[in-house]
Amino acid sequence: MTPKQALWGLISLNVLVHFAWLASLQDDALATFMDENFLVSFAHLAHFRIWTLVTSEISHADTSHLLFNMIALWVFGRDTVEILGARRFLTLYVIGGVLASVGHVLVQIATLSPSPALGASGAVMAISVVFAVLFPSRRLFVMGAIPAPAPIAVAGYVLLDLIGLAGKSDGIAHGAHLGGALYGLLYGLYLRRRYEVRTS
Repeated sequence: MTPKQALWGLISLNVLVHFAWLASLQDDALATFMDENFLVSFAHLAHFRIWTLVTSEISHADTSHLLFNMIALWVFGRDTVEILGARRFLTLYVIGGVLASVGHVLVQIATLSPSPALGASGAVMAISVVFAVLFPSRRLFVMGAIPAPAPIAVAGYVLLDLIGLAGKSDGIAHGAHLGGALYGLLYGLYLRRRYEVRTS
């Protein structure tokens, strides 16, 4: 598998699962299946649906949520996958997603919230932080208009999640984002030190 195939394979998988969510709107049995197998929550883990730690990270019920995450995956992933290669990139996505799911469940436990989570945001956050570590001189356009170095731009989004986590519930899985970001930071620093990755 080439790096490009790995990236587009992930995007395609997310799109396919989204289509399943859309189909579930007309099929009660499918809706139940999607709820039980593509959402992550403490309740699901308590029922030993361990796979939801991964499947929730390729799962989007809302089209705008899918589009935002897939655009971010492409922006941060296209150069990152070329540096890491297909296997390590896919591993980054999966582990980042699992730790993002764990982050959400820990927040659920701490806040006694019953809300499950879904979406690639945590895995994408892991990739975005690795991108910022590997490409510190790259500039990103925050909100599509404000140019900023990649580390500052990505750190800004992490800060928003920290603020969101400390505030009232807003329907965003901030714990998942932060779990992915933490793994991305640790992995990105490991890459630079272990393999002396130098990019621009």
